[in-house]
Amino acid sequence: MKHLILLFASALALSPSAQQKADIAKYIEQYKQAAIDEMVRSKVPASITLAQGILESGAGTSVLSRNSNNHFGIKCKEEWTGGKYYHDDDKPQECFRVYSNVRESFADHSDFLLTRSRYAPLFQLPITSYKYWAIGLKEAGYATNPKYASIVISYIEDYKLFELDKLGVAMIEEREKIMKQPVLAEPMMAQASSKMVVTEVTPKEHHKQIVTEVKNAESGRHEFAVNGLRAVKAATNEDPFKIAYEFNIDYSNIMTYNDMITGDRFKEGEYVFLQNKKSRGADATYTVLAGESMHDIAQKTGVKMRDLYLKNSMKMNDQVFAGETISLQEKRSEAPQTMTYYDYLKSQSKLSQTQKSAPVNTIASSTNGVPVLPQQSILVNASEYQVQKSDTFYSIAKKFNTSVEQLMVLNNLEASELKAGQTLVVAGE
Repeated sequence: MKHLILLFASALALSPSAQQKADIAKYIEQYKQAAIDEMVRSKVPASITLAQGILESGAGTSVLSRNSNNHFGIKCKEEWTGGKYYHDDDKPQECFRVYSNVRESFADHSDFLLTRSRYAPLFQLPITSYKYWAIGLKEAGYATNPKYASIVISYIEDYKLFELDKLGVAMIEEREKIMKQPVLAEPMMAQASSKMVVTEVTPKEHHKQIVTEVKNAESGRHEFAVNGLRAVKAATNEDPFKIAYEFNIDYSNIMTYNDMITGDRFKEGEYVFLQNKKSRGADATYTVLAGESMHDIAQKTGVKMRDLYLKNSMKMNDQVFAGETISLQEKRSEAPQTMTYYDYLKSQSKLSQTQKSAPVNTIASSTNGVPVLPQQSILVNASEYQVQKSDTFYSIAKKFNTSVEQLMVLNNLEASELKAGQTLVVAGE
């Protein structure tokens, strides 16, 4: 699969020089936390991730890793819409994925294993069984080098990377302990009954939910139990950092719990989950409202967005037409009627213009009778986007189902010229 890099890595494993050992030690120190974070998020052992990174990237020294931040040799594939880097591998000038930073490469490596059915048996193995994981990767076809598994294992054992797995397991257990803590009104009331006021929530949404609301008299913040999970409602354009600070939760966890990427903000009134969302919903199905995105549905139902896509046999980033029914529990054999993310944004732009001309406090209706919900938008029109703080070309490209190169060409920009507040053309007419 990646024979040139693997031949070089084989030489490293057999007789590493002092410089090569220094490169590996530096690589481990630099990226061990990323590997542990991915273990907590995805259940891929940190030792496996880090050993593969050392092997595939030559400890961060390979041409591919230096020019594209691609540390795992992941090729573009059909679904890839991000940046592309062409590099000789099994064949001349093969297409490899480009990332804006190395952590994105680590995250995509985890997602690559999670979303390919041939790697599914790995996740049935004990998370600390790095030998079985290494052998399983080779047998599943991750690489063609017959010594791939033994090289990965040697890195893990020579550099004691299995110690990272112990840290990951401890973090997973701690997080699961927190997530199992009672979130409904009764236990919270027992802890501080004089400071809590329980109120009954009357759902006004198309999809009614049984939600318990608890108000903290000191902070004024309401907490909800949605799909059995702790959640609060966001203020307009609320920063995830603010939520993380207020509830003493790691910022990266808030981002993961709510399927967000760098630069995202919460919309007014949407649920912000303080625990990891579930893979199944409380209801069997959900009927999509006009204007709703897959992210909106994930936040409303307390189901992970990746699971929504998998359960409904959908292509990532595609959006569902209003009126369609999606599954929250069982896997569908066929996808519902969908549109690309760009077409969704075009429809949102038209919807926004319609709402501006509508009378105040009037809820418009779509042609199929499903009510149109007000939507916050930062679009100038369907082809433009206003850059937010912490946006990157990669995160914008991912949002608009396009590539980094296409963004740069459309806007005649270099990588260093992205600034908050500027307007980007995100799609051609």
